[in-house]
Amino acid sequence: MDTNKFFSFPRIAMVMKREIMENWKTNLYRLIGIYAGFLLVMVFTMLKQASSYYDPQTAFQHYCSNVLGAFALIIGIFGIVYAANIMENMITKEKRIAFLMLPATMIEKFVARFLLVTVGLAVGGFVAASLAEITRYLLLPLFNVPETFHQSVLYNLLSMLSADGEQAYGGYAMNMSYQKWLGELCGWAFLVWSHSLYILGGSYWYKKPFFKTLGTLILISILCSVLSVQIISWVGDDGMRSFAEWLEANFQWMTLNKLLSLGVAFFSAFTLFNWWLSYRLFTRSQVVKPKFRLL
Repeated sequence: MDTNKFFSFPRIAMVMKREIMENWKTNLYRLIGIYAGFLLVMVFTMLKQASSYYDPQTAFQHYCSNVLGAFALIIGIFGIVYAANIMENMITKEKRIAFLMLPATMIEKFVARFLLVTVGLAVGGFVAASLAEITRYLLLPLFNVPETFHQSVLYNLLSMLSADGEQAYGGYAMNMSYQKWLGELCGWAFLVWSHSLYILGGSYWYKKPFFKTLGTLILISILCSVLSVQIISWVGDDGMRSFAEWLEANFQWMTLNKLLSLGVAFFSAFTLFNWWLSYRLFTRSQVVKPKFRLL
């Protein structure tokens, strides 16, 4: 196989196929876990919402809203767990040798693993949601629910998401108007940046990367909070009041739309940096991993 080229999609597909086939049990167990989470949410929420409202259609709409929130939470949890395990195939010396010796460039191997924990999760989530929907239909005769609950939940969830996107024209917050789509884009940029932190952690720690990354982020958050409190107490009320007046006098040009745009640019830039740093860590992978590895 030609490895002289820097980037080849067939080689990326080859690496992904190899990873999927060699880890099919792990992938299957994770798919079952997502499916079980979706199904439990669908069934138990349906039983609760079906008897909570006199209007069946209102009950179904509330049911879909609750399911959408629970689905987002489940996918979010699995998303960061998947991201933290981006290099789980490098956990042992034998696995590192096997993966590093594949006839593909380093960037192709990294992209393959990246796609497996991102696009692969999205595909797995869709399959799990579809299976949960089918199972819910099969279980409907066992429950005494209104006829409105025989509608497709997934179709209604997609309709709710598309309706939210169509209505995201403008809003008002902090005495300033803003574009809702820009606010949603900033929120998504923040979520992708948060996800990239676990990609970075998984590229540095091979064993128990999720807990190590989560613990590090919690520790950093605590230190930043303590430092912020100390700075505020050192500056004092007068200093904070003077600082607020200075901001108001010198940043009158700042609108909420501009602030959201800066947020999008900030989180996007640091997301790209985290991805680049993760790739750099991967390129410096060694068969025998040092106990104290520096950048």
